[in-house]
Amino acid sequence: MLAAAAAIVVAVGAATAVLLTRDDGRAAGPHASASTSPNPQRTAPFGSGLKPIGVPARVIIPDVKVDAAILQVGTTAAGAQDVPHSLKDTGWWRDGQQPGQPGNAVIVGHTASKDDGVFDNLSDLEKDDRITVRGQKGTLDYRVTSEREVKVEKFKAESDRIYRETGPSGLVLMTCGDWNGERFETTIIVYAKAIGKAS
Repeated sequence: MLAAAAAIVVAVGAATAVLLTRDDGRAAGPHASASTSPNPQRTAPFGSGLKPIGVPARVIIPDVKVDAAILQVGTTAAGAQDVPHSLKDTGWWRDGQQPGQPGNAVIVGHTASKDDGVFDNLSDLEKDDRITVRGQKGTLDYRVTSEREVKVEKFKAESDRIYRETGPSGLVLMTCGDWNGERFETTIIVYAKAIGKAS
């Protein structure tokens, strides 16, 4: 079991190795190196009705039976978004946006080839499905807007959209997909928009 889990972590890490790289080879965003805390000074656009909910702690997705802890993850030495060690937990990129801030909060989770990963059924999400994120300062609901499956080697073309720091408050969920018996060949990406008010 531990050996299988370790293999999955390596596979997911390999699939996320390009997550923070732009087309020009630079790291995505100004916070590509790991930090100890997220950017607290950013606030939601005036009139949006949203307030940042602080560091996220839990994600709930009823349509795919996810109710999982959110751990803070940073950036690896290779410039990739790190991933949680546990198959059951998700990881929020602490060097990016908090839920409720402009841009996208980015959360990753494992898909397991031989065990239960927290995001095994992420690709089953459909437009308008609800996602709830609970944070230190409240709760924020999202609605799914789209889902994509991108080849790992083509991920860089999508990275600016995923890690955007401006515009409407959104959420991106990601996991690995298309296990070929040796490695995962794609990244499954779910985009969602914030709705209502953070409570």
